[in-house]
Amino acid sequence: MTTIILIAGSPGSGKTTISHILKERLGNTPMIDFGRLREFHLKPDWSNENKKEEQMAFENLLHILDNYGKHGYEYVIINDLKDERIQNFPDVFSGSFKIFTLVLDDDVLPRRMKDSTRDSGFTDIEAASKWNKQVKGRDTVMNEFKIDNSHSDPEKTADEILSKLSN
Repeated sequence: MTTIILIAGSPGSGKTTISHILKERLGNTPMIDFGRLREFHLKPDWSNENKKEEQMAFENLLHILDNYGKHGYEYVIINDLKDERIQNFPDVFSGSFKIFTLVLDDDVLPRRMKDSTRDSGFTDIEAASKWNKQVKGRDTVMNEFKIDNSHSDPEKTADEILSKLSN
């Protein structure tokens, strides 16, 4: 049975970095950046983004996950879902999954967002900080683990995720 690994958190929390480490450590496991699925039909500046196209992309994601399951993949990594999708994932996906939500100290996030080596186009520090605070303050959902990624080496965060994945 395929286990879906969702790497969640605000922009700047380390989702992409951790996802790439997990992909490598799990034997080149498929990794889906949800934003990439949306890029298929969005303008380069995302000026035509809306709830309808996001819903369509999410439905496409669910079909892709089913297909990986049919073909016997042990794991599939997903990142870049909005927190609303993370909270509702247990209601829309009946297979095996674990959610690892990365959170940061309030003073760490702005520094990360200003880092010129980040590969994300998201630069709204205020929105990212609000997202991070909301995620930290809400209850966990089924199969979710919150991990403080403020001062951790990404390899250690990946180790923590892998240890929880095997339980």
